[in-house]
Amino acid sequence: MLLKPIFAAAAAASFGILFNVRGKNLIFTGINGGFGYFIFALFTSHNYESYIGMFFASLVMTIFAEIAARKIKAPAAIFLAPALIPIVPGGRMFAFVLHLLEGNNQLAVADGIATLLQSGAIAIGIIIVSSMTKVMMGLLHMKKSYK
Repeated sequence: MLLKPIFAAAAAASFGILFNVRGKNLIFTGINGGFGYFIFALFTSHNYESYIGMFFASLVMTIFAEIAARKIKAPAAIFLAPALIPIVPGGRMFAFVLHLLEGNNQLAVADGIATLLQSGAIAIGIIIVSSMTKVMMGLLHMKKSYK
């Protein structure tokens, strides 16, 4: 179970290079990708649906990215976008298109719904944390301005 998160960290760091992430930021991107995949694998190994694991993995990854962004003073997207690559449902999307082209509508619909659930879970996890971060930062700035 520990080998896949290590490969996920390497994949996230590799995509970080493609996204022009440099230096220590690249290390944090890899750590975020590996840890996020570990969370995903933890949920799926306990027989939860994959979209549940993806939701909690994206929550944890976005929290990590927001904290790293504040500490290092860099955009959260450089820690999050490459790190999400290992949990993106690309294989399921490929299967959806393949079944659609083959005319196997039942499997295409099943794969399409699963892909929407998985990608929607990732998006909702990101939205929740990002929105809460913006609200909390706004409250902190308001508190500082009243002093």
